[in-house]
Amino acid sequence: MKLNSNLLKFLLIGFAINSLSCQAKFLKTENDNQLAKIEEYDKKLEVKELPMDTKVAEALAAQNGSTLSSTTTTTLIEDTKNKKTEKPKPKPKPAPAPKANAKRQPDLEDTEGFSGRRPIVDPFWIGEKTVLAMSYFGAKAGEMTMSVDPYVEVNGKKAYHFSATIKSAPFFSTFYAVDDYGETFLDFEEMTPFNILIKVKESGQLREVRSFFDWKAMKANYWERKVTKKKGTEERKLEWDIPAYTHNAFSAAYYLRTFKLTPGKVIQFRVADENRNMIVKAHVLRREEIETDAGKFNTVVIRPEIAMDGVFTPMGDVFFWLTDDDRKMYVRIEAKIKIGTIKAEAIQLIKGVPVP
Repeated sequence: MKLNSNLLKFLLIGFAINSLSCQAKFLKTENDNQLAKIEEYDKKLEVKELPMDTKVAEALAAQNGSTLSSTTTTTLIEDTKNKKTEKPKPKPKPAPAPKANAKRQPDLEDTEGFSGRRPIVDPFWIGEKTVLAMSYFGAKAGEMTMSVDPYVEVNGKKAYHFSATIKSAPFFSTFYAVDDYGETFLDFEEMTPFNILIKVKESGQLREVRSFFDWKAMKANYWERKVTKKKGTEERKLEWDIPAYTHNAFSAAYYLRTFKLTPGKVIQFRVADENRNMIVKAHVLRREEIETDAGKFNTVVIRPEIAMDGVFTPMGDVFFWLTDDDRKMYVRIEAKIKIGTIKAEAIQLIKGVPVP
């Protein structure tokens, strides 16, 4: 069984060599904006920025080696003034506290370290950024950046905003250029995704993917538009039923970090992608101290596998190294493919700012 490109790029490692033909430029189409426009998706997802706490904004600016701009400062002050003068809006009701000895839902997920659906210690800090250098046959192939962006409001609910970029290195771009972007929003209370958005800009293809998880109807909607030199423009639209608490191929990489990763454990949770419902199993193999350009780290080593139709299939030789602490940030990834091994190691870790 082969994994699709979304799962490979955003759950496993984030980059693959698709061609060795000499194509130094990105594929172009006459109307890139039309390729990206998917009206049905836009109607289902309403995203608003949330005002940022002044202390958090100042800490983020200091982390980035800058100061708050006058525009940002004004916005923060205005937000504070509005809070004093406007009538307070009713606060959303907090999620009910879990009953004593009550099982956390769904049953297949580990319960240690959670209060209901929320992790007791939040691993995600605003402004977090991990840059991993990706190598292939010992040569630098590109960089993958994984980020935790400021909170947003999605369809009236507070949400995490996770994003990632993948860019090929100058040398590899002479063979195959890659400039990809992905993002997902995750419900802050339920820890379930609203969406996935993927923009693929490469020498061999242009591709736009949108997926929306409709939790009221318990259905996933998927739209894809792709342009290649051989086949021109292709479109796909999918809809299928999903089980409760299912993740997409991108949010899964972040959701894994909410669990207690103790050697010997097998963490499992549901993932849905391109008309398929799967279960991901993450085997926590061992603790290991490693050193990368970003420093020395105590880590836990994870080997994933997936199940479809009740049959578990190893993902080949794929391993993750996550920091052995409350943050569980990715610092090394290795994956064997047909013609070699792709490695990714952290060259920069920006921890971000915790939000009180």
